[in-house]
Amino acid sequence: MNELQSLKTALRIAEAELQRVREEGESRAHLVDILHEVMGDLPTDEIFHFLARRLARALRLSHASVIRANPGARTGIVVTAFEQPYLHDLEIELERYPEVVAALNGQIPVLIPDLDSSPLYSQLRDSWAREGTRVTVRSVMALPFPIDGETMGVFLLRRTSEEPRFDAADVEFASTVVRSGVAAIQRANAIELARADNHRLEALAHTDPLTQLVNRRALTIRLVAEMERVRRYNAPLSMLLIDLDHFKLINDTYGHIAGDDVLAAVATILQCAVRAVDMVARYGGEEFVVVLPETGRHGAVAFAERIREKIATHAFQLGESQQIHITTSIGVATYPSPRLESVEDLFRAADIALYRAKGNGRNLVCS
Repeated sequence: MNELQSLKTALRIAEAELQRVREEGESRAHLVDILHEVMGDLPTDEIFHFLARRLARALRLSHASVIRANPGARTGIVVTAFEQPYLHDLEIELERYPEVVAALNGQIPVLIPDLDSSPLYSQLRDSWAREGTRVTVRSVMALPFPIDGETMGVFLLRRTSEEPRFDAADVEFASTVVRSGVAAIQRANAIELARADNHRLEALAHTDPLTQLVNRRALTIRLVAEMERVRRYNAPLSMLLIDLDHFKLINDTYGHIAGDDVLAAVATILQCAVRAVDMVARYGGEEFVVVLPETGRHGAVAFAERIREKIATHAFQLGESQQIHITTSIGVATYPSPRLESVEDLFRAADIALYRAKGNGRNLVCS
C-alpha cells in the first residue's frame, strides 16, 4: 500500500514537472517569436502596439498599454492600449497610477499582486469607496524602459479579479520581452527623429525666414514641375512678379525693422488672397512671386489688379501709433506663349512686364 502511495506521489511530481517544462517551453516560444518580429523595420508606435498585443496574449492580460512619461511629471501620454486599439496619445493624470510613478522614480519593475491590499493604492481605494467606483482590475505590473536620452516609457500590464494574480515569473517574462523590444524602440525613435530633423532642415532650406514663404530655390523647383504639367495637359500657367514701389524710402525713413514688418504683412496679404493650388514666394528684397496654375492671361491680370488694390488700400502698422500706405507694380507672364520655353523665359517675360509697369508710373499691372 505504501509502495502504491509513493508511486502515485512520484507520478504527481513528474506530471507537475512536465507541466512546468511545457509552460516554460511555451513562454520561450512566445519570447523567441517576439524577439524575431520586433527586430523588423517598424515605426515606434507600431512596435509599442505590437509588444503590448503580444504581452497581452502571452500573459492572458485584460489590459496592456504603453505610457510615455518622465520621473516627476504630473501627466503622461498613453500611446497605445491593447484593449482600445484605436486609442492614441491620451493624456492621463499619473497620480491615479501609483505603480507607474513608482516604476519611473525607481527605474525598476513594480509588481502589485493585489490592489485591495497594496499600500500604494490605499488613497485610491478610499477615493473609490467614497465615489462608489467599482474596479475590476486586481493585479498590475509596471515596467519602465528608456526611449531616448530624455524620455521614458512604461508598459502597464493588468489583470482582472477573474484572472490569476501576477507573480515574479510573470514579471521576469514581461521584463525580458520589454528589454528585447527596447533596442528596436530606440532605433525606430532615432530614425524618426532623424527624419523629422531632415524635414525641418529641408523646410528651412526652402523657406524665407522673414516671411515664411517659399524662397527662390523652392519656387524654381515648383515652376519646373508646373511647366512640365502644362506641356502634358495643355493647361495654362501664369506668374505675377510683384515689386513694392519706393521700398528703399521706407527703410531709409523708418528703419529696416519697419521695412521687415511691411514685407511680412505683404506676405500675409498675398497668402490670404490666393487659392490652395497657388504658390506665393519671396523672390528677393521687396519682390514677391505668385504662381497661378490653370490660369490664363486675362484671369491672371484680373487677379493682379485685385492684389494691387488690396495692398494700396491696406494701412501698414509701424509701431503702436503710426501707419503708412504703399503701392506695388506687377508684371504678369503666362505660359504657354510665343518664345517662352523655360522657367528662365517665364521670369524674363514677367520682369519685362514689371519694368514696363514701373516705367509707366508705378502702381500698375502690365502683361
